[in-house]
Amino acid sequence: MVVEGYQTLEDKDNIDEVELDGPFPCRHKGAWLGFGCYLWDTRFDWAIEWGEFAYTRKNKDFIIGRILVDLTTGCFDLFGNVKHQFDFQEVIKVMLESKKIKNQEEAIVANVIEFMKNQGIFNYKSIRAADMKNVKKYYFRIDRETGKPKEYMMINQRVQICVIEKKGVLLRPFEVVYPDKYIEQ
Repeated sequence: MVVEGYQTLEDKDNIDEVELDGPFPCRHKGAWLGFGCYLWDTRFDWAIEWGEFAYTRKNKDFIIGRILVDLTTGCFDLFGNVKHQFDFQEVIKVMLESKKIKNQEEAIVANVIEFMKNQGIFNYKSIRAADMKNVKKYYFRIDRETGKPKEYMMINQRVQICVIEKKGVLLRPFEVVYPDKYIEQ
């Protein structure tokens, strides 16, 4: 599967450099999927929302670049691959048994991925995962006794892709698509 990925960056008036060298790796020590280039999966509005949160509120301008991302091989897909989700949970069990963590709540995603890398069981070029911001629940089963919704499916999870190895994953070009002043007419 090939998807559009969007990266939000501070506007430093260096569009030529951005389009030539982007996307860029996240340098924040709290990057939730570990080291790599973070992209919003498919949804341009998530990139806008992030720009407003990370830049506009600090009185900085931002730009958004778009690139195609090939997820067909080498993607550890915690959003769309049930086996990968199961494997991730199994690694957490190993971490608990080996006392690397005390309880399930200490299983920070980036630390679990780093543990997998250190154990030689993470041979992926990218990671795809969803957070729970703005999730919508759609109920499909009602409890007969209480009449209250019992089971549901979730949609609209915000999905990010963390590209660890660009080669073979990012399909050039990387184009600045926001704001309008940078788009060639």
